Amino acid sequence: MPVRPRGPRLLLAAVLMTMAGLAGAPSAVAEPAASGASAAPDTALVPRPVVVQQDADKAPFALRPSLAVIADGEAARVASQLAGDLRDATGFRVPVRAHGGANAIHITVDPAARYTVDGAAPTPESYVLDVNSDGVSINARTAHGAFNGVQSLRQLLPAWAESRTPVVTDWRVPATHIEDAPRFSYRGVMLDVARSFQDVDAVKRYIDKLSRMKMSVLHLHLADDQGWRIEITNDGKAAGDPIDYSALHRESGATAMNQQGYRGELGRTGYYTQKQYRDIVAYARDRFVTVVPEVDIPSHTNAALHAIPQLNTDRSLPAPNPKTGVVDWNGTGNVGYSALDERHDLTYTFVEHVFQQLAEMTGGPYVHIGGDESHAMGHTRYVDFISRAVPRIKAATGVGTMGWTEYAEAGLSQKPGFWDGSVVQYWVGSGDWVRDFIAKGGKAVVSAAGGSYLDQKYTKDTPIGLTWACGGTCDFQRYYGWDPTTTVSGGIPEAGVLGVEGPLWSETLRGGDQAEFLTLPRAAAILETGWTPKAQKDVADFASRLAQLGPRLTVAGTNFYESPGARWAATVAGTDTVAPSGVTTRHELGLVAAPGTKVSEDGTEIVPDTVATDGDPASSSALTESLTATAKCEERVLPVTFTQSQARDSLHAAGLYTATVEAAFPQDTTCVLTPSVGDPVSVRVRVSDARAEDRNAPAATPALEVPQNVKAGTWVPLKLTGFEPGYVDIRIDDKTLYTVRADAAGRFARHGVVPAATYDGTHTISAVQGDRSARQTVSVASELRPLPNPIDRSTLRVHDVDSQETVGENGAAANAIDGDLNTIWHTQWYSASPDFPHHVTLDLGKQYDVTGLQYTQRQNARNGRIKDYRIEVSVDGTTWKEAANDSFTEALTPQNAEFNAIRGRYVRLTGLSSQAGNAFAGAAEISVGGRPV
Repeated sequence: MPVRPRGPRLLLAAVLMTMAGLAGAPSAVAEPAASGASAAPDTALVPRPVVVQQDADKAPFALRPSLAVIADGEAARVASQLAGDLRDATGFRVPVRAHGGANAIHITVDPAARYTVDGAAPTPESYVLDVNSDGVSINARTAHGAFNGVQSLRQLLPAWAESRTPVVTDWRVPATHIEDAPRFSYRGVMLDVARSFQDVDAVKRYIDKLSRMKMSVLHLHLADDQGWRIEITNDGKAAGDPIDYSALHRESGATAMNQQGYRGELGRTGYYTQKQYRDIVAYARDRFVTVVPEVDIPSHTNAALHAIPQLNTDRSLPAPNPKTGVVDWNGTGNVGYSALDERHDLTYTFVEHVFQQLAEMTGGPYVHIGGDESHAMGHTRYVDFISRAVPRIKAATGVGTMGWTEYAEAGLSQKPGFWDGSVVQYWVGSGDWVRDFIAKGGKAVVSAAGGSYLDQKYTKDTPIGLTWACGGTCDFQRYYGWDPTTTVSGGIPEAGVLGVEGPLWSETLRGGDQAEFLTLPRAAAILETGWTPKAQKDVADFASRLAQLGPRLTVAGTNFYESPGARWAATVAGTDTVAPSGVTTRHELGLVAAPGTKVSEDGTEIVPDTVATDGDPASSSALTESLTATAKCEERVLPVTFTQSQARDSLHAAGLYTATVEAAFPQDTTCVLTPSVGDPVSVRVRVSDARAEDRNAPAATPALEVPQNVKAGTWVPLKLTGFEPGYVDIRIDDKTLYTVRADAAGRFARHGVVPAATYDGTHTISAVQGDRSARQTVSVASELRPLPNPIDRSTLRVHDVDSQETVGENGAAANAIDGDLNTIWHTQWYSASPDFPHHVTLDLGKQYDVTGLQYTQRQNARNGRIKDYRIEVSVDGTTWKEAANDSFTEALTPQNAEFNAIRGRYVRLTGLSSQAGNAFAGAAEISVGGRPV
């Protein structure tokens, strides 16, 4: 039987050891002596191994400067990765050798290795790990198994093993025996880069963080309505194929979400060249992660239809813009409205070409075809498409297909074997479809939305994320508490389950930091479900191990949600430093990783943060009191101030704290850093003749670059330099439209949007960040003309309205005159849906010779968009004179209805029908034009 770790629980997760050494390379005097007892706290092993045995009475393995990693053959690559990380953190040389003895980590890959995992035979990913005072051994039948063993070893090491720079700490590994193998081979996380792009480095960091927890699959969602993120070339086109595939990334690589970002941040544009994509695949493969590429069809295809004229037909959806021959780009979060034409032969030529290139670049067992939410095309058309597309994709690629729940329905009428080699990804829907899929040769990956969708808010106060799949508290406990065999309605057999996955959609997230925040710790819970035997799962045990994992995430620079459900551990390390001789400046003497805490205003205390009213979520810490420190450097006792790489806020975990002192050092000095909790740390300050860094260097001058001539309603290149890292307002004519985020160097280089509602002529685009700003004058080409004689919007009032929704959403009529396109008037729908006609009457405040009305459709959904309308004017609000009777289009830009002047104080807009053909009317904005009387 597996044995739980034994030993005292420490308030401070890592004992603070008194050690000394030269800067950048801990000296031999820091080498710890072997001890007869293990000082290991609760483990940070996530996911939980099948068998874990630890004995505090047995001596640990102490890492010394002579440490080596012993491996050859297939184990060498895994050994090199581990050795490189240990060099960074310890400052030791850590060579990799084919042979060696004591004080070493031995990694062996032997296809005939004889061992058992809790009595069972080895599997391709299994391993056995042993730690004693002489060293570490990891034995596996495959390199993947050895890699898994190394990840467990990393979690047994001090949290500072994740450091990218050498630190002074107690480099010991507790005596441990582990036997381990995964429950399922597919343990995945999906990253949606289509709605908002993640660059190559961000994806690699994501792989690094999650492969540490034995993630085996990265599902990349590469194309959706909002953007296309992968280069597809014209190489290998079928004879007669007229499509220019390079238009996919050229046109739709430059679009993204333009709504729902925190602080109004614009979705990020971009795409992967084939070289970059292959680099991601190779990087993942080196960490034993398989990439599954997804291009969603037949719906979620607006980006493809926007880029490729030949895909637009009289049956594709939505209808193309007659002026361009393609559909307009879409930056909203709408779903289900787009579709390829299932009767169009070129549709299948396109599909075959795209997936053939994806399969060739990826080299994996599957391509993911999406297949979800094809609402607009209807059931019959959808089933026809999937039934034709799947065999053709399999033939073109030579690999299996994956698809969301709905695509399993297309196989209900098919013969046994239709789904051989294919996978259905269950998110919602019928368990009957999934069971039929398995019966016809397929497997299931379970991603039940309510317990696995990583894009859901943690609580109602989480600034990003959605709530449709998971309401209330959606923390790691909820994501831990399900099983793939039972969460599918009616259940499915274990043999039919390939694995589990946590999908991360990006409607609301921007950048790698926000992706990590929504992903962790919930993905850790899902990955444990995919690894650990069902009978051994225990949420309280997981929370305890997660608390120990937290400081490791902090040291590694990983952002995560510091859940109040884990009592986050804390750990301190020393840092040797180099000081300019005799110069008074700040010096770093140590580091603190303490999730769930914040620094006091004066920087002298690290304080547990247990309240939710201070602008960031409540958390929990193993620290029960404030942590302070002093430093004794020879005879001087210096106050310690803590600074942070990242302050804790509503979207960021507490970053590493740096313990600093302000002093001058005329000679080499030993300082003892003494925290209020834990043991002192001894570090060496080495004096150098180098000059101190000039912290008051002048900042760069902000600059903004956009094309001189731009078109309204398009994405244009936008480049910023000379700003501080963080949010920058982008304005047109001094009206803020959205924000972008400058990187660590103060730069931004992607695309921005020139709103479709921009009028023809000369405008000023500016970038503003506090007192830093840059601006540029541009010429905007637009078919939009301003409403003649506009009446000051602030003087308008709602006189009456026949219907407005104020319960199910804020759809009050006053939203139509508030100047904000993101708020709307919407007629009632929550408890009743009165039919047309619907009207809203505006009081102008006084009489005008009314000459027109400007109407702007709702921006983010089709419901509530008026089609046929009537406009009337009245002097007294009782007797009305008709001014106009016509139809609005579905254009999202302001539409003018101009007419001969009619004197009056009241203007009534009456909707006679809707664009969607239902009972709902509404408006994003209404303006009125008129000449004062």
